[in-house]
Parts: sequence; structure tokens; C-alpha cells
Amino acid sequence: MNIMSIPAILTLALASGSAQRVPTKPQAPAPVPVSPCGPVGTSHPVGFTPGVATTNTFITAADPDARQYLIRVPSTYSTAHAPYPVVFMLHGTGQTAQIALTNTTWNQASEVLDFIVVYPQALPYLLLDGTTRTKWHTDEVAANVVDPSELPLADDVVFIRELYNSLATYLNIDCTRVYASGFSNGGAFVKTKLHVDLGDVFAATTSAGGIGVGGGTAAQYYPTNGFDFRPHFEVVGTLDDNKRANCVALGDLNPGDLLPRRVVDVLATPCVWDPLVLYTDALGFNSATFTTIENPSYTQFLWNTIALPSPGPREYRFRILPGMTHEYPSGTNYVVDYVPIFYSWMMQYTR
Repeated sequence: MNIMSIPAILTLALASGSAQRVPTKPQAPAPVPVSPCGPVGTSHPVGFTPGVATTNTFITAADPDARQYLIRVPSTYSTAHAPYPVVFMLHGTGQTAQIALTNTTWNQASEVLDFIVVYPQALPYLLLDGTTRTKWHTDEVAANVVDPSELPLADDVVFIRELYNSLATYLNIDCTRVYASGFSNGGAFVKTKLHVDLGDVFAATTSAGGIGVGGGTAAQYYPTNGFDFRPHFEVVGTLDDNKRANCVALGDLNPGDLLPRRVVDVLATPCVWDPLVLYTDALGFNSATFTTIENPSYTQFLWNTIALPSPGPREYRFRILPGMTHEYPSGTNYVVDYVPIFYSWMMQYTR
């Protein structure tokens, strides 16, 4: 099957359904537990109004800070409906849950395609550059970005797990179809923390922006249980200033150079190729075996030769997008909206 045929159909569906079907008088159900997906652990009541993004807060078992997220369920939400897939959308550095909602079309897709979308929010920290901005807790952030006075950072893995527990307890969700997508620092958190510590929750993930896995060994990014390897789909733009600056600092590009798009050039550019090989190994694939596509819309590398076993099929799909800056490609910031592409790709996978 041509995988691109599904996003094409969904893109048309989104275009025809751009006006969200919000009820005139939405009803806000009380947070009453529904049949849970199985053992879930600590959970918190979830307030929501069908068709409207709703803010929730709770305090996790790990930290004293109140954690916030936005949730949007379709206007047609019902406990009698088939269980709903869920997408977690994680914002980038200095952003908020509201920015992630505003800058992407996940809300519109949620309404058209009948799934629940959740926008968790990171906490703000004083950074080494003197600014105070939100950051997801990755090893790179803790070691090189935040002021030492801010350590230890909050346990964002516990936050996401308890958020999942809450959805599984209080909403009618399909626990086999829970997905995550992240931008920049949010994407790095997805790749290096969700894949490691929450492979038992997420069936597949996607990301945009970021400079790639920042060194170390593949084994440190294996899932904690050594088994829950999950598929991932990642995109980066040729004009991504963060990635280009990283390549210039490493001596692989000159100032002003674009990220390479030709396959032969990618292979010859260590700042691009080495993190790909490392993360491919971390996902349990044979990094030496891959297929490529070069066309006007993107350059793609695809790994699916499995070296380490996992619960089901998986792949690592990486695309370089021409002319895209440091953005999550959705809404009006890029010529192609990747929300329907990401969603249709993730929906191939269950856990």
C-alpha cells in the first residue's frame, strides 16, 4: 500500500472539515471514572467539555509544582462511542500548551477524525543564557542548559505517566492507540525519555526540529524493560537554524550553508548522519540497512530491519524538508501540514 495515499485522503478531510463542529451549548460531564484500560497507578480527575479545549492542573507524586495541560475531546464524545485514540502534543522551548494548540492543526484533526488531543506544559527554568523559559527535562537540558540553581529538574516522565493514567481512568480512550508528537525540546523529550521510560504507554511517536541525539551510546536510549521498542517518524528542515548552528559548531557546515538534502551529502555530513545512526541503533534497528527517497517534497531515510525484538512491527522514518525553518510543520508555517501525515502514520501502530 502506498502510505502517502492515506495522508492525502486525510488532508482532504481536514480541508473540508476546517470549521469545527462545536455544539451550541456544550455540556461538561463530571469527572466520573470509566472502565480503565488496566492497572494505571496514580491518576487525577479530568475536566473536559466536548469540542472545547479545557485546562486541567494536578500535582504529581514526584514534585510539588502544579502541572498544567490542555485537553480537547471531539464534540461528539460519548462513552458509548468506540474508544478514542489519544495524541500527546509536546511544545518546544519557551512555549506553552496554548502555543502548541494554536500553532498546529491537531485540534481540527481531532474533530474530523474522532480522537482526543492533549497538550502538556513544561515548567519554566532559569537557563545559562540568563533567560527563563519552559523546558522538558532531558539529560542534555539538565547537564548543559539550565542554571545549576534549578537542579534537580521536575520529573516530567512521572507527569506524563500520571496524565496518561488520568485519561485511562476518566475518559473512554483506546489504550492501544496512544501516541506522542513533539517539537524541538519537546521532540527531544519524546525521543529520549518517552521511548526509554514510557514505551509501555505510547504505540508510536513523531517529532520535528531539534539537533538529534546528543551523543552517548545506543544502549542508554533503549527502553527500560529492554523490549518496548517503538516506531518513530522525524522531520527537520533545510533551514533549521538550530540544527545548522550545531553543524557549524562541529565544523561540518560553513555559516550560511543549508542542511544537505542529497542522500550522498547526508551520508558525508557527520553532524546529520552520526545522530541518525546512533538513534537508529537505539531504536533496535540494523543501522546499516535502509532505503531512501529523493523527491522535490522531501528526502527520506527509512530503517525497518530489526536487530532487537519488540512487541510488534516498527520503523524509523526520517525526512529532510526543503525550505523549512525551525518549525513544527502545521497550519500556515509550511507548505505541507504534517499533522494528518503524522496521524495516519501513527495509526498503523498499536501496542
